[in-house]
This record gives sequence, structure tokens and C-alpha cells, in this order.
Amino acid sequence: MGWFGRKNTNSIAKERLKLILVQDRALLSPSLLTEMKEEIIRVISKYLEIKQSDIRINIQRETRETVLEATIPVKGVKRK
Repeated sequence: MGWFGRKNTNSIAKERLKLILVQDRALLSPSLLTEMKEEIIRVISKYLEIKQSDIRINIQRETRETVLEATIPVKGVKRK
């Protein structure tokens, strides 16, 4: 965190660059990654109460595979 509770612009730029590099390595466009994230959130939200502000979705390229990791904080289960 920087002054006045805001993130340092260097760390923000670094995170954006990491995301761009990962997207490029995984051959995913930024719009496709955004669309995928929104759909994952929409599906999980049908069944669970989640904290959307803390969701993190990462895509990493490992040797021959691309790995998707999602961290989705769950507040509770939705009852029908």
C-alpha cells in the first residue's frame, strides 16, 4: 500500500504486466480472460455467496500445460 491507502503505481503496473505476459503465453486475449472470469463468477454465484472484490484468477503456463488457478472467497452456501 502506498500513501493514503492506495496501492503503489509500480506494483499496479507490475501486476498488469504479469497478467499481460500470462495471457500472451496462454494464447488468451484479455477480453476472453475477462469473459471467462465473469462466467466463472456467474456460475459459482448460483450456489455460493462469494466476496467478488477478493476474487483472483490466474493462468500459468507450465511446460506442456496451461493451469488456471482461482481463489474465490466463500461467505456461505445459498439455500434453495
